[in-house]
Amino acid sequence: MVAKRIFRSALLGTVLVASGCGTVATAEVGASESPAPSDELVLRVEAVGGFTPPSWTYSRIPMVSIYADGRVITEGPQVTIYPAPALPNLQVKTLPQSKVDDLVSKAREAGVGTSTDYGQPGLADATTTRFTLVEDGKKVTSEVYALSETREEDPALTAAQREARDRMRTLLGTLRQPRGGDETSYAPSSVATIVSAYTAPGEETPPPARAWRGAALPGPVVGPADLHCVTTTGDALAKVLTDAESANVQTPWTYDGKQWSVSFRPLLPDESGCDSLGK
Repeated sequence: MVAKRIFRSALLGTVLVASGCGTVATAEVGASESPAPSDELVLRVEAVGGFTPPSWTYSRIPMVSIYADGRVITEGPQVTIYPAPALPNLQVKTLPQSKVDDLVSKAREAGVGTSTDYGQPGLADATTTRFTLVEDGKKVTSEVYALSETREEDPALTAAQREARDRMRTLLGTLRQPRGGDETSYAPSSVATIVSAYTAPGEETPPPARAWRGAALPGPVVGPADLHCVTTTGDALAKVLTDAESANVQTPWTYDGKQWSVSFRPLLPDESGCDSLGK
């Protein structure tokens, strides 16, 4: 894993550009605190919403994040075992500037940030795919409901809406698998952990409990269902990552005489801590 620096970023003044049936586009301008140029986000695609466990709101990892220095961070293949490993498999590659510029152009051409009607397919509780593009300090987004789940022939969609969805689906595929660069494991400088009281996995025998060696648990409340979040950095981070390497998602973690369930969320270069998650 290759460690990268984490810097705070803050964007102020959200302006609604367009909203309507199947259409969401926003823009943000201005910044009171800027990340280092190498850590500036350029493009991101992420899944939001949907009928998912509450903890996923905070622990879900973007499908792809592309930075000004050419780094592309994605979630790589996960081993097919149950229970799944505790740590997600994050990968990073570096693209030349010309390739980053090309991807930005493709995002513009696909309509990211423009007022586009993507329709409302006949599905309930699906996720929304959010596309983010940042240029010259201005952030624009587009959101497409049930982009991956919707059938192309869905009768609830018009031909124009299907065409708009096809453009975004093609863009998603291009951004997730950009050509060039060798992938390596991504090593965060900080890891957020989504924490809740431990519940044994039904009739299954739970894994052996592990002593928690990171930031004090459970941390501040961040969401429903009594979810908490803490961020571990510095010397304690290496201990936590070492322990997590041999743990899985059902491992109970003990701290201060109690057992906790922990979901690991490595922070990306533009994220500052728990307050960057769940938005």
